[in-house]
Amino acid sequence: MSFFIRAIVLYSHDGQKRVLPFTSSGLNIITGKSKTGKSAIIDIVDYCLGRGSYNIAEGEIRRRVSWYGLHLENAGDEVFVARDNPGPGTSTGSKVYYQRGRVEEYPDLEEIEKNITGSSLKTLMTQFAGIAENEHRPTTGTRDPLSANISHALFMCFQPQGIIASKDQLFNRMNDTFRMLALRDTLPYFLGAVDEDHFRHLAELDELRRKLRLLEAQEAKKLQAVEISRERVVRLVNEGKRLALIPQDYQVIDDTVFDYLTQVGSTDIDEVAIYTDFGETVAQLEQERTALWGRISELNQDRKAAQSYVSAQSEFGREVSEQRARLSSIGMYKTDVGDKTHCPICSAKHDQPIAAVEDIRKSLAGVDEQLSSVHKESPHLQRHINSLDNEIERLSAELRETSRELRAAIASDEEAKAAQEQLIARARYIGRLTNLLETISPSEEDGPEESEIDQIKVMIEAVLSKIRSEEVESKMDTFLDLIGQKMTDYSNRLDLEHKGSSLRLDIKKLTVVANTEDGPIPLNRMGSGENWVGYHVLAHLALHWWFRRRSRPVPAFLILDQPTQAYYPADAQDGSLEEIEVDEDRTAVLSLFRLMFDACKEIEFPFQLIVLDHAHLREQWFEDAIVEEWRGDSALVPYDWPIS
Repeated sequence: MSFFIRAIVLYSHDGQKRVLPFTSSGLNIITGKSKTGKSAIIDIVDYCLGRGSYNIAEGEIRRRVSWYGLHLENAGDEVFVARDNPGPGTSTGSKVYYQRGRVEEYPDLEEIEKNITGSSLKTLMTQFAGIAENEHRPTTGTRDPLSANISHALFMCFQPQGIIASKDQLFNRMNDTFRMLALRDTLPYFLGAVDEDHFRHLAELDELRRKLRLLEAQEAKKLQAVEISRERVVRLVNEGKRLALIPQDYQVIDDTVFDYLTQVGSTDIDEVAIYTDFGETVAQLEQERTALWGRISELNQDRKAAQSYVSAQSEFGREVSEQRARLSSIGMYKTDVGDKTHCPICSAKHDQPIAAVEDIRKSLAGVDEQLSSVHKESPHLQRHINSLDNEIERLSAELRETSRELRAAIASDEEAKAAQEQLIARARYIGRLTNLLETISPSEEDGPEESEIDQIKVMIEAVLSKIRSEEVESKMDTFLDLIGQKMTDYSNRLDLEHKGSSLRLDIKKLTVVANTEDGPIPLNRMGSGENWVGYHVLAHLALHWWFRRRSRPVPAFLILDQPTQAYYPADAQDGSLEEIEVDEDRTAVLSLFRLMFDACKEIEFPFQLIVLDHAHLREQWFEDAIVEEWRGDSALVPYDWPIS
């Protein structure tokens, strides 16, 4: 069971409503002249059912309509969905209004506002159509798995004017390779060759295969461990030899090695001496040596300063002595006689001391005093320098002894570290050895006769037997054969080329094929537009006959746009048969509509065949099927609606 269309509802910019109702089952005809909005109905329905792009033609509809609404029903469950008109020159809309439940009356314009997203609408429409969780998994190529949704189902519900008369495309929007592959992949689901149980089995198969991969990985790891265990044992024996825990002449011969390694693993590693003085003696001696270097450096600086002072005194004393000698040599320097009235230079007698003479006397006295001091300090400085030399020599000897002790301590420290490192290496080795012996058991059995892996494989085979691809192909062949028989039956009611031939659907090329005595003839090799339209109509009627017979989740309507375009002249006004000049063409149009009417009676409820056409046949059954006629001032959108 799937949904059908109750009505299309349009909203003007000032809040007026235009309701276009449809009968719940059977033939629904909207007839009228050109440019009244008939072809826009497919785009409106497609847009309201989740189409991503907004494809309504530019013109009056885009300027006068603010929202498009669609009233749907599926077994008593109702949905009203509306989408905004984004305006002229745009290709996408963003606002979606969704209401589920019985629709007593349609909401007013001010009540409509966005309450879901466009992607959510597609999901909701997929669910409302009854399309269950499904997934097609291509067996060849690199395509990703594909889940059937409402968009795939609608490929089989619309026949726009440019498609219904095409010799190259049997289904709508098949001008794209991706969509062609999508329809081919999802047709087995829509036809019923695979059902919901099939996808449940696929999910079960996925889970079983996941468990099998996990168990096989564990088994592979176990086998790998057995394969590498001997190499690990040999490596451990060699390492034990290096650590002096195993004699150098020991050889790995058989499984007795495990008992031997068990004994090695119980070795008491505490027998090795433990050194706890790592670095302490060395650090202490280094500190002492540093202190001695510092003290010697300080003494050398003191000695250098004293030596510089002695050198400066010697030069000063030598300079003063030279000056005194020069003065004495010319008789200008005399020994002080103590009489302040005599001139120290000329020895003249003065009654009173003269200032200049006094200054000269003081200067000469200062020279004597400085020269005397130099002679007094020199012996003391020399003794100080000698004492510094003795102390430096003593400390240098002590430094040499400390350096010798430091070298010895460093050598001892390296030996202690080596012993300690060997102790640690042995402890680690014993740990790895113990771990290996715990994980490897040469006498371990493989387990029970029927492992869990075998059980999982049996379960996988049981599930696979339910979803064998050849069974799906067998079902598809059977179903397509039954659909082909219905197509052949329908073709006998029309005056088409190759009528009476065995017709079939080629789902690989997505076309109609007539099996004749001259070989298969595909649609694109059948001549004339009348044939192309006729085979399009009967093929889709046969498909929907099957969908409704099997209660498949394909929307229960088929919309045909201008199926008589090959017969009526471009300037047709009232759509009567009299406007068709050739009698055979009038008969063909009548036969085509009669087939539609009769097929609707044969196809199980609910099914709507909505036909948009110029034709208006003066037959009662045709008149009864007319939903609306748009001629004169009548059209899809009232001409008095305001323009935005």
